[in-house]
Amino acid sequence: MKYLLPVFALLFCFQINGYAVPKGVEPVKIEPITKVAYNFEFYKKQAGLWKQEAEKNDRNANAWINYYRAARYANMLADSLAEKYDMGKIVGSMPAALANTFEFNYILFMHQMWTDEGFGHLLKAHELAPERTEAYHDLIAYHMSNGNQQQAAYFNQKLFAAGEYPPALMAWNYNMLSSVGKNGILLTHGDNDSYPAWAAQTVKNVRPDVSVLNVNLLMHDAYRERVFNEFGLAKIASEDYPEYKNLYLAIVRRFMQQGQRPLYVATSVPKFIRDALGDSLYLTGLAFKYSPRPFDNVAVLKNNYEKRFLKDHLRIQLEADTGSNVAASMNMHYLPAIILLRRHYTASGETSKAEELEPLIKRIATEAGKEEYIAQYLGQEAVANEDFVTSISVKNLDKELKKIRGKLYAFSTEVTNGQYEAFLMDLLKNKEYELLDICKSPKTDWRSLLPDEFKKLPDSEVFQNGPPDGARSPVQNISYEAAQEYCKWITKVYNRSDYKKKAHQKVFFRLPTEAEWVYAARADHDLAPYPWGGYSAKNAKGCFLANFEVASEPPCEDCPNSAQIDSRDGGFFPVVADAYFPNDFGLYNTSGNVAEMVAEKGIAKGGSWEDAPDQCTIDARKEYSKPSPAIGFRVFMEVLK
Repeated sequence: MKYLLPVFALLFCFQINGYAVPKGVEPVKIEPITKVAYNFEFYKKQAGLWKQEAEKNDRNANAWINYYRAARYANMLADSLAEKYDMGKIVGSMPAALANTFEFNYILFMHQMWTDEGFGHLLKAHELAPERTEAYHDLIAYHMSNGNQQQAAYFNQKLFAAGEYPPALMAWNYNMLSSVGKNGILLTHGDNDSYPAWAAQTVKNVRPDVSVLNVNLLMHDAYRERVFNEFGLAKIASEDYPEYKNLYLAIVRRFMQQGQRPLYVATSVPKFIRDALGDSLYLTGLAFKYSPRPFDNVAVLKNNYEKRFLKDHLRIQLEADTGSNVAASMNMHYLPAIILLRRHYTASGETSKAEELEPLIKRIATEAGKEEYIAQYLGQEAVANEDFVTSISVKNLDKELKKIRGKLYAFSTEVTNGQYEAFLMDLLKNKEYELLDICKSPKTDWRSLLPDEFKKLPDSEVFQNGPPDGARSPVQNISYEAAQEYCKWITKVYNRSDYKKKAHQKVFFRLPTEAEWVYAARADHDLAPYPWGGYSAKNAKGCFLANFEVASEPPCEDCPNSAQIDSRDGGFFPVVADAYFPNDFGLYNTSGNVAEMVAEKGIAKGGSWEDAPDQCTIDARKEYSKPSPAIGFRVFMEVLK
């Protein structure tokens, strides 16, 4: 499975503005955000307080550097230009009498970053006060850009020895490195996913085979040119990409297209990177592996989490340090991996392991102040105050479910046109117009899909086993996002229902992972390619056992015309969803009819009416990039309570 889109939507919207801040009217030392981070209002207030201190005594160097830092961090968190400080004005207000202080020169460096003049001020600041650790991060970046790895490692060792990296943050970076395959290249984004990782490598010799490259540093010409030469990549000229995001993407894509080593991207990368590369990124823990071809990454993720990750800092708070809120925000990036593992354990019958993860999920979300956002993934979403209208029967939902194993169930059939129409009517009644637009299902012109030699056949022959748009036929030609919304909606319907005889209190309807789908389709026939446990697509009479594309095959003999289409191919297009015989778990049409979407976007399983029998085996994949008349979906259900 690649990633859990709703959870990552939360993560990339997550900001460090939900924490309690120190109270009072006294100015507070502004720590680097790698140690402690607060919200916009805190930094705005502190900027005002430190400005007052600087105005009282304009030679108070400490007041100036804290004023500058508070204003700088406020600008990083501001929602609009109107809220931002004029940093040039602050710098211009400093008196010349401070020219030989660390603070004066370090402020000028921060204001003139990545220029020769700026680096000159950085080096002078360090010369004036070599014990001041706040300049060490920038000295690391400076020496890395000049290819002086020894000096960069020296300052990282100094930072580590000074206790500048909270233990939980070091553990996070250890686990990020553990998410990367041998000799991988790992692209990181910020301070908290780069400098501690370099410290782990240089001080503790953790995964020195991994090349950790900060893309923000790669945005600067000197550093990028040196790294690209080292990795044999064609140069990128900054002037060709005046837009920041376009240059960022161009750098990432250069590694994708020309890199000779496995490429990974930290989960902490910005949202626009995930949006641009999402179909090629596969979650392995605290990193995505870039792969142009789909692969089952759950086994890798499971091994990383169970055997390689440090996890004590997630279960207990090891220390009450100033970096706890930074670590809490970084720990949110564990949630997609942990939720995916929880689903895997549930599907594989490892109930105790699945249950162990629930309090961990809650703890991570609670410590980051985001428990309300994660509740829906645990089946604990709050009931909204507004009226909620539905015509979907919980009794019928229970009736359609077949147990797969453990707490995992699946619907006996693919979602039908009738069931999907009820969902659309619910959206209309509840005035969910935006969702209606996402979930619309354009009508398919079936006759246009017929081979020329069959286009003159009457409807009675073309649709002899029911029209593909009929209520009992599977829905198709909808998007992956629409299938996800359907699952969310019936989860809400079920969990809000006061129907006294419903089978479970809390459930979670969703698309299955590919591994879950395969297990359900096999129905304990481990080696057989087809869900009926056989190696042939036909029965003893030569009749096809599912709805395949068999135009080139001779007709079978003595195949009865049965309403259940139980002994022949059955139709040009999709036929009723409960046609043919079910497998041993009670699931119909896991082979043929319509291919079924799984949680991994772009992959459908089981083949369809337009695919030959050998393309409709359990292991076969049908890839898609847009809605198709040959692709529908089946809903799985996880029991939460």
